[in-house]
Amino acid sequence: MKTILKHYLFTVILIVLGHTTVNAQNKVGGILFDHKNIHIPYAPVLLVNSNDTLSIIYTVTDSVGKFNFKITKSGSYFIRVKTIGFKPYQSQTIQLNTNEDILFEFPAIILADDITIMKEVTIVSKRPLFTQKTDRLIFNVENSIASQGGDAIDALKNTPLLKVDENKVAMIGKSSLNVMINGKPVALSGEALIAYLGTISNDHISKIEIITTPPAKYAAEGNAGLINIILKKNPNLGFNGMLNLAATQRSRFSSRSSATLNYQTEKFSLTSNLLYSHNKITAYEKDENIFANGFVSNNRQDKNVLSKDFAPSINFNYRLNPKIDASLIYEYNGSDFTSADQSKNLFYTNTQLTNQLFNEGYGTINGDFHRLHAYITGQLDTMGKSVDLGFQWLDNEINNERSNQINNNDIRSATRNLSLNNYRLGVSNLDFNLPFKRSTLQTGARYAFLDNNSDVRFFDMVNDMPTLNPALTNIFNYKEHIFSLYLSAEMKLATKWAIQGGLRYENTNYKGKSQAAANEISRRYGNFFPTFYVNYKHSNTADYSFKYSKRVNRPRLEQLNPFQWFINPLQYVEGNPLLMPSFSDNFEFTYANNSNFSATLYHSITKDQISYIAQFLNDGKTQRYSYYNLLNVYQYGVYANYTFNKIKHLESQLSGGYYWQKTKSKDATLVPSTKGTGANLSINNSLKFGSNDLVQLNYMHNFPAFNGTMHTNAYGFLTLAYRRNFLAKQLSIGLTASSIISKGNEISYSQVNNSANLNGSNEYDYQSVRLNLTYKLGNNKVKGNRQKNAAEEANRIK
Repeated sequence: MKTILKHYLFTVILIVLGHTTVNAQNKVGGILFDHKNIHIPYAPVLLVNSNDTLSIIYTVTDSVGKFNFKITKSGSYFIRVKTIGFKPYQSQTIQLNTNEDILFEFPAIILADDITIMKEVTIVSKRPLFTQKTDRLIFNVENSIASQGGDAIDALKNTPLLKVDENKVAMIGKSSLNVMINGKPVALSGEALIAYLGTISNDHISKIEIITTPPAKYAAEGNAGLINIILKKNPNLGFNGMLNLAATQRSRFSSRSSATLNYQTEKFSLTSNLLYSHNKITAYEKDENIFANGFVSNNRQDKNVLSKDFAPSINFNYRLNPKIDASLIYEYNGSDFTSADQSKNLFYTNTQLTNQLFNEGYGTINGDFHRLHAYITGQLDTMGKSVDLGFQWLDNEINNERSNQINNNDIRSATRNLSLNNYRLGVSNLDFNLPFKRSTLQTGARYAFLDNNSDVRFFDMVNDMPTLNPALTNIFNYKEHIFSLYLSAEMKLATKWAIQGGLRYENTNYKGKSQAAANEISRRYGNFFPTFYVNYKHSNTADYSFKYSKRVNRPRLEQLNPFQWFINPLQYVEGNPLLMPSFSDNFEFTYANNSNFSATLYHSITKDQISYIAQFLNDGKTQRYSYYNLLNVYQYGVYANYTFNKIKHLESQLSGGYYWQKTKSKDATLVPSTKGTGANLSINNSLKFGSNDLVQLNYMHNFPAFNGTMHTNAYGFLTLAYRRNFLAKQLSIGLTASSIISKGNEISYSQVNNSANLNGSNEYDYQSVRLNLTYKLGNNKVKGNRQKNAAEEANRIK
């Protein structure tokens, strides 16, 4: 491993040094004024070599009109300035010698007003709704009617390939989804992520990148998609913020409140977020297991759930100089979850009731989550070469407790389960981005370590006193180290073709030690993960692309932990420390019409997929849930997205997917080989009235679907929403009603199992009405318009 690291660092140093000039440098500076001696900020300035007018160095004046250049080549140079509202300017020629390390300061440059009188002209420039890049699809949020005036959640609801509800954000065809803001990962998930995204105004979002096949730069973990929310640069200098209040009525009342405060100057920015949610739901789960010998079990659990989250965060960024940015992010999430439930288990033999069990359970989960993320970004030259150095530290402590009061055929007893799970994660990374004239290289290294300690204790309650049960008590220690290297290259071939290829190497070493087991589980393996992309631009509106990637799905901690966690005396979950990682190969072919349509054909092969299997013990009376590397999965599918925006103020988005799946079982005694299909369809309609009113009618339908060992029956969700803006769009009030469309207002399913037919259903308060208020504070007007257009102006004067 040390040899690999030495060769890697030596290669990176050669690449950087080979393309970075180390000669002595002349420095050229100056300042721009208008005729009233007022500084001209964010104006493009060019330094031109008079002997080679194609050799141009470009910069932009700062907030007080100053500019400067560094010269690495001797010669004669002149300054050229052309910006909107002023007459063009060109300086006298000066002679510069790079052997002399000096600073040449131009006299103050005063630009004359352009007094040309023109008739009023209205120019409408509209970017396409979608833009297809080599490895990602870009959704230009500013072009979507449905996304205007809302928050990031509203934008994601109208983003192709995504499914968004009150609990999570998911990507069609992917088992999980990771979210980034400006290329930096967001550690939150579930409702905490939804609440955080609700604090980001659409006015601050430039675009959303949808990455269905992440390139080699990103960790190869999981069959995961990736979205990157790109915020506008310097959108609000000064102070601004946002307050959000949401009240939701299901069977019981829930609320969520959040606040975001920002302060920003040209060099410094500070963003703080505060979230508090108080969420209540009433739910039930039920299942029926039918055995060939006539034995039947009927099980139902009704529960009232309360979850509370307190999640503050702070993001500090400082520009040390024009080439170096430093950032520090701290996030905390304190969560409290309680569940009061009653379950009933009835057992029949040849239709005769033979046994019944009633259980009253009460469970709590308390979590303390801390994450610190620090990184530095440095510019290596004026061509855009950069280096990122980052470090993350994550500490999560989870206390889990559950008590059961049991009535088994009028025989009463009680138990108590306690679990303390504490894991620490550290990640350090070094990344280089090296653009050249015809290609771009990305390379980097990453090291991650995970240290987990779990202490599970089980007590039998005797005369209201807890008595430790050693057979069900366990301590499990787990350590994991992952070292990664990657190299990725993108190249444009002619005007229509572009290719990108990457290779990532990950070396994994983990050890698991259980107090209840005499031996230590140890694994060490190294794997290469290639990625490959080809993009063909057929026309200005049509792109074709092919993507390939290899991925790994490592077992999660709860899947490895060999403890038994009892839902009730006859149902428990047990981890499997012998689990191995599963690997998948993913192929995609995409057509994108940059105006409003995209479609993807895909194929995936997953070997040794980790499956969650129910086993029936004690003649079917006891249900044991555990994890196994049971299935090889082969899947073919297609998903597409179409946006209709031909009618003014109306936008309709239709998206859907279909797949066929075949599984091959590695142990037919547990689960047979199977095959089946699945499909989903959604339509989102947004109608804008004037500048302040928006009505949305959305419907999502899941057709009967087969996935692995689970078959889910059809169901749909219907949502009607209305939003109105007040006070020059500072205040927004929204009302949303959602309802499930299914038999019994529940989701029903069946699971394939060789020993029994399992049929189940659940209802998690799927119907709701939500009132949402958002108020914007401080300065919400974009001050960076000149800076935003500087590069475009520079292109016009070259």
